Amino acid sequence: MAVVDLVLRDPRHEEPTLGLQLRELVSNELRYVLCTDASARAGGDPVSRDQQYGAKPDAGEELRHAAARLDQLTSISELSSGGVDRGWPVDAATALHEASRVSERLADLVRYATGPVLDKLDHGSVVALPPAGTKDVPNQPALAACHRETAETIAGLLGEVAAKLEDLSGQVSYLQHTPIAVPGASQCDGRTLDTEVVMAWRMLGMVNESRFHIRVFRPSGELPVVVIGDMGDNHSQSITNVVEEVAAVVAAELLAGAAHDSVQWVQVSPPGEFRGPYSESGVIQAVRFEKPYGRPRWRQLTHDELEQLVGGAVRIWHASEYTVASMTERGVPILHPKSNATGGT
Repeated sequence: MAVVDLVLRDPRHEEPTLGLQLRELVSNELRYVLCTDASARAGGDPVSRDQQYGAKPDAGEELRHAAARLDQLTSISELSSGGVDRGWPVDAATALHEASRVSERLADLVRYATGPVLDKLDHGSVVALPPAGTKDVPNQPALAACHRETAETIAGLLGEVAAKLEDLSGQVSYLQHTPIAVPGASQCDGRTLDTEVVMAWRMLGMVNESRFHIRVFRPSGELPVVVIGDMGDNHSQSITNVVEEVAAVVAAELLAGAAHDSVQWVQVSPPGEFRGPYSESGVIQAVRFEKPYGRPRWRQLTHDELEQLVGGAVRIWHASEYTVASMTERGVPILHPKSNATGGT
């Protein structure tokens, strides 16, 4: 579960460069704490770190050091000045997947921490003492077998938990890719929707075809609203880069040559298209042209504001489903522009 690499270099070049993966290091520290604790309980030798300078600390100090390192590595304030996003991971599916990995690592840790102690118990180098208040010496091999069975049972249960969490992660991931899992999404567009097409257009100089979802809404008593969606299988220019040209063609093909300021323009980047804070909500922006299909200016909108603008529901798809295939299955026609209309500069 590495999130960032820490690289330590000796300025005198006397020592080799050391690279650490911080998230994995947390697991290593946890393993060390368990080994130290297991050794202390079994009366074994202290588990010490290699120290470059000074005397080696005692086992108690080592245990305190490991606990402090765990706290440091998992503390937001102790990391870089920017800290770590407390929302990481950003979605439930990823969180469940990571929880599954943690369960697998815990199963490994149970085996790793108990194995050496039980081996010593088997070979007689560690002796199990009688229970308090009794003088009967336990059967050492039988006790070792019992503990080993218990450890394997615990590890096995953790493995089952890991498998169930991973399965649940897949189910949640599927749910997140459906329209009902997109925040604020509706199952269908409202009654003000007038025209809907997919624009498939190979622009001049481009190898791949641009694909945009065009919806024209006509709210009563208001200017028409054109919502241009950047489709998930658009492998050419994004709508942000060519919004002037696309709007000009939409006006020529679908709006009888409407002027740039006689229409309200909105562009939508679907959930799943970007990572980061907009991964789940997508990006909705109103676009205003300062000259005829030129000099675009953008303003952020919420989904509620968009629905107020069009006077009804506006459906939002996840990027994984926002494809030409899904649109044509719904009977949406494909528009191959005939117009060569272009915007200003």
